[in-house]
Amino acid sequence: MTNIFTETDWDELCEQNFYQSQGFEVIEQRKIPDICNTYDWCAQLRGGLSLSIHEVELINDLVCICDHLDDYQFGLSFFLSGKVRIERHGLTDKTDESVGKYYSECNFDIKETEWWNAEEKFSRIYLKIEPQQFFQSFGEEDLEQIPIFLRQAVIGGKIQPYYHQGEITQQMWLVLCNILQCPYQGLMKRMYLESQAMELITLYFQQFQEQEIHYHSFPGRKLRDVDRIYQAKDILLSNLENPPSLIELARQVGLNEFKLKRGFRQVFRTSAFKYLHDYRLEKARQLLTLGEMKVEEVALRVGFDSRSYFASAFRKKFGLNPKQYFQHCQKSL
Repeated sequence: MTNIFTETDWDELCEQNFYQSQGFEVIEQRKIPDICNTYDWCAQLRGGLSLSIHEVELINDLVCICDHLDDYQFGLSFFLSGKVRIERHGLTDKTDESVGKYYSECNFDIKETEWWNAEEKFSRIYLKIEPQQFFQSFGEEDLEQIPIFLRQAVIGGKIQPYYHQGEITQQMWLVLCNILQCPYQGLMKRMYLESQAMELITLYFQQFQEQEIHYHSFPGRKLRDVDRIYQAKDILLSNLENPPSLIELARQVGLNEFKLKRGFRQVFRTSAFKYLHDYRLEKARQLLTLGEMKVEEVALRVGFDSRSYFASAFRKKFGLNPKQYFQHCQKSL
């Protein structure tokens, strides 16, 4: 059974069964009977910067039509578990947002339709940045080093609608785990979380700059060819369990096989399927770190049919077999 709601319906039907505000933190738990339960933790860290953890457990599938338009703000959303499909009307086609991915966005004046399924818990860490407040102490030279759409927001007072999806790197994942496992309370907790949030923003800026360099490092190549190579990468990572062949992948993005192979190696410094193999192992490591799935389930989720091959490949890359790594993570919690 699929339920269809607007945000207005959602607000009217949600029942708040727990609310706590203490210092800089707010915790809220809500539910729609027979539909879902939600958990939200939010912390205001400094002017123009807040951090939140959002979890949803669905009882039935849900389609949500977002009819409340955002304020002028910028967000980074890191997906820890679950999956949701979103269409930002007039900005993107349907995009899958799932574990191992993150997005940067400003959805001002953009309506959304969201498709949720009841297969598993959805959770994410979200950073909200209000550019004029956050960057107010930055000089002109500093502002030259941040993405152009944020620079325009600082100078002009608003952000144009924007969306970009990327992969959570190993460094990002370590920071996200630090946030989830913060060992402090009170002022030290706030200072620690602010430092981790700033590191995530720094890593995002670094990844953004590296991608810009890739886009501008092929003077003899048409920009749309580089776009197609990134599209090929996205197709591979969206089909971990059953990826297309190289010939089929080239056909889907409109390149010949040779140009795809050469271009992929130039952009990502490796072959397409070595990139896929490494991504599968990194995503498996992330899932094992969360501790919400068994080793066998993780192997299947990331596209390994053979548990023995998965264990061998994982051990070769990380130095421990998956079960040992899982046990190590559980002891550290």
